[in-house]
Amino acid sequence: MNAPLLVGLDAGTSSVKACIFKASGELVRQASQEVPIVAPRPGWAELDLEYYWQAVSGVLRETTAGLEGIAGLGLSVTTPTTVLFAEDGRAVRPGILYLDNRSTGEVSELSTALGGEAAFQEYVGNRPIPSTCSVGTVCWIKREEPESWEKTTKIGFLNTFLVRQLTGELAVDPTTASYSGLLRVSLPYHWDDKLIALAKIPANLLPALRPPYARAGTVTKRAAEETGLPPGLPVAVGSADTAAASFTLGLKRHGDAFESAGTSDVLTFCLEEPNFDPAFLNRAHVLPGRWLAHGAMSTAGGAIDWLRRQVFRELPTPFDLEREGEKSPPGAKGIIFLPYLAGERSPIFDPAARGLWLGLRLNTERADLIRAVYEGVAFALRQIYEKAKARWGFELSSIPCVGGAAQSRLGLQVRADVLGLTYKVLSFQNVAAYGAAMLGGIAGGIFRGPLDPSIPPLSSTGQEFTPNRGNKNLYDKLFSIFDGLYPQIKEAMHALL
Repeated sequence: MNAPLLVGLDAGTSSVKACIFKASGELVRQASQEVPIVAPRPGWAELDLEYYWQAVSGVLRETTAGLEGIAGLGLSVTTPTTVLFAEDGRAVRPGILYLDNRSTGEVSELSTALGGEAAFQEYVGNRPIPSTCSVGTVCWIKREEPESWEKTTKIGFLNTFLVRQLTGELAVDPTTASYSGLLRVSLPYHWDDKLIALAKIPANLLPALRPPYARAGTVTKRAAEETGLPPGLPVAVGSADTAAASFTLGLKRHGDAFESAGTSDVLTFCLEEPNFDPAFLNRAHVLPGRWLAHGAMSTAGGAIDWLRRQVFRELPTPFDLEREGEKSPPGAKGIIFLPYLAGERSPIFDPAARGLWLGLRLNTERADLIRAVYEGVAFALRQIYEKAKARWGFELSSIPCVGGAAQSRLGLQVRADVLGLTYKVLSFQNVAAYGAAMLGGIAGGIFRGPLDPSIPPLSSTGQEFTPNRGNKNLYDKLFSIFDGLYPQIKEAMHALL
């Protein structure tokens, strides 16, 4: 008898991907499709949900065609994406992404009503910013789009939307709801009455909070016709993408960690207690009784891409840029770069922060400027790691790394040298889709729960980058300079606006 098949749908910000695995963990098929971010105004970021569903249906049809034995489907989604539902279950308006900043004022009002930023952080578990407080977006819609609000009978998120499209049911999970501003992250399975009252939102508009691996429902006949999935297929509620990746990579114990290296960069740590730090974005884990702290940079890989597209256009590929940067010695001949090209999240959380090259001299060459950017990203990651060590006592010797930037030899070697960690690059990168598929396996009864030992670990070993200890003293000195730089010039950065 053939092993059951499991579908992992990774619903991202700019693309959707479907991967089908055997229950033993072997990849069978995969397909992806890009989806556009809609920006009606500066600072706004939306998803055309009708187009998004067509993309989801397309990749599901492509991957499931001719296959039998599909036993479960799970979701991994970009969060938070705010979706409002009408009485008939359809979306009232386009989804609003975490990248959207229109609700800054509303979030500030909610924070003030709760006693200010520090009080909000202490009570909720996250900073009061639009990307971790999507209820601010809901309040904006109430105020600015009353016609949309009048049609709203339920508030949800991207996995709520996809579950509704697939099964007709409405639900959300704690990893996603952790960024709603409507629950305390330390108590992630309960909407918080105090926060609901502050937002002046009827509690009955909120969907049921269910575990990521719970069966939300089964694929309807209509959804089966649109997607090619078998009718009656169990569908898991699903989780946030970084939570799904953490589940895949086996983050179970205090201090377990991994890095997701892409346009943005995230260092994720597992916590056994809800002891949160304001330098991190915090959420519930897929595993009950565990939490995740994300040290999230805004433009890590984005700074490298900026170099290639805007500064050194004569170096058209990442390989060309990297090869040029390797000509500069460690330390980039005394050049330091602050990678704050779109403000910054962790650890400074300053949308007005600016990028900077410091230390230019007449002998500075193109290669030095390039290498300094790679090193600046690594210094910023070390800031996050140092804060995690100071707050929670973490001491790592190695760290797994996934994402597009995990293909950069120079970037990974510099990270290893600066952080003093061995970087282990996974050869299989679709870890969020894998985690989603395993959630689908639980919902489909293939596995007993998230701690079932029969869930196959991701078998994906790639190249390792070990620290060059000969560079330690140099990088320690430069990191000390980097670490003190932003506080000294913060006022000047803000004056540039």
